[in-house]
Amino acid sequence: MDPRTAVVLMTLNLAVTSALIALIARRTQGQQALLFCAASTGLFAAAFVLRLTLGMASDHPMVLLADGVMVLAAGLFLHGQRRYLLQAALPLKPWLLVAAAFALVQVTLTHLYGQQARHIMLNSTLGLLYAGMAWLAWRGSRTLPAAERAAQRLMLGVAGLLGAATLLRAGDAAWRGVDTLFAGPTAQGYYALSSICILLMGPSVLWWMFVRLNSQLQQLAIHDPLTGALNRNGLQQAVRRHFAARTQQPLVWLLADIDHFKAVNDRHGHAAGDRLLQAVARLLMAQVRGADFVARLGGEEFLLAAGGLTSEQALALAERLRGEVAAMQLPLPDGPLLRCTVSVGVSAPFLQVEQWETHLKTADEALYRAKRHGRNRVEAPVSAESSPPSPQEGG
Repeated sequence: MDPRTAVVLMTLNLAVTSALIALIARRTQGQQALLFCAASTGLFAAAFVLRLTLGMASDHPMVLLADGVMVLAAGLFLHGQRRYLLQAALPLKPWLLVAAAFALVQVTLTHLYGQQARHIMLNSTLGLLYAGMAWLAWRGSRTLPAAERAAQRLMLGVAGLLGAATLLRAGDAAWRGVDTLFAGPTAQGYYALSSICILLMGPSVLWWMFVRLNSQLQQLAIHDPLTGALNRNGLQQAVRRHFAARTQQPLVWLLADIDHFKAVNDRHGHAAGDRLLQAVARLLMAQVRGADFVARLGGEEFLLAAGGLTSEQALALAERLRGEVAAMQLPLPDGPLLRCTVSVGVSAPFLQVEQWETHLKTADEALYRAKRHGRNRVEAPVSAESSPPSPQEGG
């Protein structure tokens, strides 16, 4: 395959990939990494179109614009990668400044030392940027969840191979001059390899983004979107997972309900009510240990599953949580500090997955007694041997 044909194929592939990624990004909220990748592939395609129009080996001054666009495109791809990996991505402006500085250096080098210096600079810069993509993919393959590692390994291989080939191309330009960059077996090999890498890079981007989106959808399916606690589906999965473990521990339900929650909504508005739900959920989830979990059962009711506790320990934990909620002060935008209390019903420990709904009912009955006896208190199941803590003042 001659270099011009390879570049034409790369340009078409980049243009189609850019359009596809942009289309997906428009329909996917919160996926800014896709937007940067779409912009990157689109700019690469534009740079190659300019190269093809002027001629692959042209020394026309406009090729310097194509060089700057290619460097900017590689920088935008790195920017998108960093956003995907949830690292502190640099602001976009520095990448524009880098591309402008590169173009200025290219103009100076070309004027002083000719086309050979220009090609050495271009391929060295692009090779280092591709190597940066490979390094980020390597970090991602070590730190991301298992489902996302395979896509990062593909990106590591593609970017690493392209980076090494481009750096070797810079060395070839320094050693043998410009003529071998666009003709002969070395040029054919480089552009063939580039075509394969670019062909794989687009699907790898879509792969890791779809894996991430699928993981997010799975999380949404089992978590309450407002508080981040488990929902009913997530609760059932967590219970089954707990009792499927090799080292099973008894579970105890702590069912907590925010006292007078309707009054909060009526007095301060639903936005304040939502903030209160989130604050209580954060407080409860901060208490969970390895085998514990928290679910929102609906409205202002939360369920905490505590593993490995006796009835007395569970009651002590419930009383501590009740006290921490009562001491919590939540600032509101309009100035006042919002406070609340919770009533808590505790179940007896249970050891079988089939018993979880029965014991949830006993925790609910205990919660009802706590509400009936004045709120802001903890109640044990009627059958528990230990007596509940002394009543607190009503909420």
